[in-house]
Amino acid sequence: MKKRNWIISIILGASIITIGTARVANARGEWDGEFYGFHRGDKIMYLMRKLDLSKVQRQVIRSIKNETREQMVAKRDEIHDMRRIMFELANSDAYDTDKVRELASAISPIRVEIIVQRLETMNRIRKELTPEQVAKMDDFLSTRIRRDDF
Repeated sequence: MKKRNWIISIILGASIITIGTARVANARGEWDGEFYGFHRGDKIMYLMRKLDLSKVQRQVIRSIKNETREQMVAKRDEIHDMRRIMFELANSDAYDTDKVRELASAISPIRVEIIVQRLETMNRIRKELTPEQVAKMDDFLSTRIRRDDF
């Protein structure tokens, strides 16, 4: 009787561990998905892989992305610094509404520059594509915009 209980306990324990592991893996997302289950990553480069680009097109698009990357990183870092200062002001005893308002107003133009830069980059990339690739890209972007995911 004891041997049977041990066998049942081992089978039950192994089943629980197996099911628990599968549930955790499922919660993390699929590793073979477009962004490895985390919904992060450079979605523009993902789109470029889906367009079946020639080697020349890939090189031109990579150079366009690399040109703009440094500018975007600098702007992003500037916003992060301002947000860090705002957070410190919000948590300090000497809260200054005018200083927070000034920092928030300074962030807005930088965000506008980032949006304009991103759209200029997309326009430059678009000029390098064939009409079929442009149609495929438009279809992809329209589904992304409808999903509000891009």
